[in-house]
Amino acid sequence: MFNKTTKSRDRLQWIDRTKGLAILAILFFHFFQNYPEQINMVSIFNRNGARLGYAAVDIFFVMAGFNTSYVLASLIQDGGKINWTAWLKKRILRLYPTYLLAVLSTICIYIIFNQLHIKNPLNFALSAIGLAGYKFQDINQGFWFFTVILEAYLLTPLIFYVCRNKPNIILGLGILIGLLTKLACLAVGPKSEFYLFLLQNNFIGSYFFQLCLGLYWGFIYASNKSFRRTDINISTIVFIVGLMLYIGMAIKHINIIYMLGFDMAFTPFFFVMLSLILNKDNHNRWLTYGLSILSIMGIYSYQIYLIHQPLFITLLHYLNKRIKMDQYPKLFLALIITGVVLIAYIRAFLWIEKVMIRKIEATAAKQN
Repeated sequence: MFNKTTKSRDRLQWIDRTKGLAILAILFFHFFQNYPEQINMVSIFNRNGARLGYAAVDIFFVMAGFNTSYVLASLIQDGGKINWTAWLKKRILRLYPTYLLAVLSTICIYIIFNQLHIKNPLNFALSAIGLAGYKFQDINQGFWFFTVILEAYLLTPLIFYVCRNKPNIILGLGILIGLLTKLACLAVGPKSEFYLFLLQNNFIGSYFFQLCLGLYWGFIYASNKSFRRTDINISTIVFIVGLMLYIGMAIKHINIIYMLGFDMAFTPFFFVMLSLILNKDNHNRWLTYGLSILSIMGIYSYQIYLIHQPLFITLLHYLNKRIKMDQYPKLFLALIITGVVLIAYIRAFLWIEKVMIRKIEATAAKQN
């Protein structure tokens, strides 16, 4: 999903930019979600940021599928055979070192701010090995994302096998499982402890449609070098229908839960539109600079996702206690300080990650 080693000429720039925009939306949401004082502006940004955050996570899982099938499609179309054992090994070796470093860095953050509290040693251990989820997010609330990505990669060979490498069948399976997951949520009801688990947590079923949509579109894009008009039209129609339902429910004051179906209605349209918008070259200097920043954020979006939330949780509470100003100037100052610290933290993390991976590769080369 997050390939830092691919040569720039082989990269799809709009994919990096889309990931950059998605992680920016998640940073926006989590900042206002974790800001200690829920004043009026913060509450507004928190509510609307939640919608952006949910949509951004959906986009990440579409991209996980897209990048996978886009790379494999040419091999399959040429009659080649995929070595799934080697493929899985490569994905796991790419995911786990960064994740384990994120575990250590998160623990360090909590120790620095004196907020390390191990409530359940077993849950802590499960989170540390990558099985974070609904019942045991003891280290980092963002680690559920790693668990679902890991589940997605483990399921991908099975999806290809069951669907006989046919993109249309893959998409149909994704729609079916996606709808069944929503029906299961309705069946158990919002009072059940399984409701949120099925809806949005460490269960791949919550994002199975998005994953399969990405797998489907990876095949299409590899064959056509773009999305087809049919894909754009269908995505637009589904979006309009979903939007009409959304507006109708809002007018009738019906409680709207984005993940209970609107993710399936909106995500295809969002992804296609972002690809069309961000795939264009622009000669405006400032816009080009902004797109470059999005690309960089997209390349390192996996790392940013794993490490940013504990910093927000601890640093924002620390700043809130020590900054003695009116509410809105304090909010603005906290936003600037948090941004600067986050950039420094990410740069340090990436440097350590680079050194660590280099040593791991050197050790593996000696053993071979």
